Amino acid sequence: MITITKVLENVYVLKDRADCCANLVIGENKALLFDTGSGVDDMSEAVRNITDLPLMVINSHGHFDHIGGNSRFEEVYLSGLDFPIIEDYDMEMLNRWMKDLTKEAVQPFWTPPKEWKCIRRLEFDSFDLGHMRCKIIPLEGHTAGSVGIWIPSIRLLLSGDALTPVMCLNFQNHLSRRTQYETLVRIQRLEFDYYLTSHQDKLYPKQLVQRMISCIENSDGKKFHSYQYPHPPYAKGWIYLDTLGEEPVALIISEKERNGLL
Repeated sequence: MITITKVLENVYVLKDRADCCANLVIGENKALLFDTGSGVDDMSEAVRNITDLPLMVINSHGHFDHIGGNSRFEEVYLSGLDFPIIEDYDMEMLNRWMKDLTKEAVQPFWTPPKEWKCIRRLEFDSFDLGHMRCKIIPLEGHTAGSVGIWIPSIRLLLSGDALTPVMCLNFQNHLSRRTQYETLVRIQRLEFDYYLTSHQDKLYPKQLVQRMISCIENSDGKKFHSYQYPHPPYAKGWIYLDTLGEEPVALIISEKERNGLL
């Protein structure tokens, strides 16, 4: 079952049973679906219960919990830099992970993602939903091909996992904390008030980005603690907790980066 939360006028967060979110933005002529969830629920049906406008579907990045529903759509765009991720996924592993996430006997994957015909390379940098211009923003760090969607007219940025307050740089195709830092500094120049991530159905204020920048700055020379991600893909790493507050901000790096190899 997909839960739907309206966060702004014509902007919705659709969350599936695995707590994976997609963002739906409705313009005058088209709608945008950013990510398709884990695949355990029918994201296409949920979208059509809200709008029947022509749909543009874009993946924020290539991790399984963001592309799982892709096969329910005719065309889905993904950065070519993240194609190596989908090449690594096999159907049996993904279905096992989905059972772990949902605690249910689900099997959303019938073919491996590398065989899906719907995935297209993201080779454009902007599009219009009808009096609502959207710009593709590179957000490299969480993965090499992570992207966001900046919508200046409503002062909103859709960020996928790239701007989660607990920055995970230990999953497939991740980059360094230096790259993450450069991405955060760059997007500070964009004019937006709020952003959405892919595992929360609430708006985050832009000011949180500065706390994330400070976290990376403060992490230099600090002690990182061994960390085991408790959910699929069960990646190990090293965590530095910077501040708690209303929203905890932390940095997780890989063993490779800790050893100075990234």
